[in-house]
Parts: sequence; C-alpha cells; structure tokens
Amino acid sequence: MKNRDANLHDEGDQISGQIYHVTPTRNLDSIIREGLRPMIGPRSVLIGEVTEKVYFFGTMHAVEGALSNWLGEELDKEPGAISVLAVDHSGLHLSSGAGYELACLHLVPPEKISLAFEDQPPASKKNQQVTKGTA
Repeated sequence: MKNRDANLHDEGDQISGQIYHVTPTRNLDSIIREGLRPMIGPRSVLIGEVTEKVYFFGTMHAVEGALSNWLGEELDKEPGAISVLAVDHSGLHLSSGAGYELACLHLVPPEKISLAFEDQPPASKKNQQVTKGTA
C-alpha cells in the first residue's frame, strides 16, 4: 500500500475537499456519536484484510461506480438502506492500495463527517415480515 497525497486520487485526478464513505444506514447513530472507527468489516474479512482501516472513495463518481457494481452487489446481501457520508479529508493520513479507494488507519472524528446521501430500502425489504410456518 502506498501513501498518497490527500488531494490526489485515481492516477492523479484531483479530489474535492471531501471524500466519501458508504455504510449501512443502521450504522449512522454510532458514527454520529463516535466517528468512523478503523475496523475489519465483513467485506474485509472475505478478502483477508488483517489491518483495521476506514475505506473511502475520492469522488462521488467512484461511489456511484462501486454501488453500480461490486459494492452494490455486496450491500444487496445486507438488510436495510445505505448511506453515503461526506468526510472532510484535511488532516487525515490516507493511503491507497487501489486507484479507486483511499484508507485511513485512524479514527475519523464525527465533526469531519456529514450525510451526503441516504437511500431508502426497497418496499419489499422494508415491509418484509418474518413468518414461521410448516413446510
């Protein structure tokens, strides 16, 4: 993993003053209270991550691309809606192992975080009832 200038992303493209983190909406309350804590989440476990990190996208375009592809497919496996958080990256120490993502090894305090987008779950998942029956 190489260190990157916090203002560069995707092979030298400039990123804005914000970077973006995608999370299930059910995590928002704890993020608002505690910030973004580095961890090894369920998707990181699947690919063998061994270092706790917080992952970001450098542009909303990169978020949209990931949600239309691999990240959207993974998040479809989880219940509920998703949210995109905008994070002020000033002062954060970021690294990148892939051109589309950035990572931080440190806590991102709540005051650097704002809600950029909150999705609503599809009606089929939102109103889904758990029923027991016999087969």
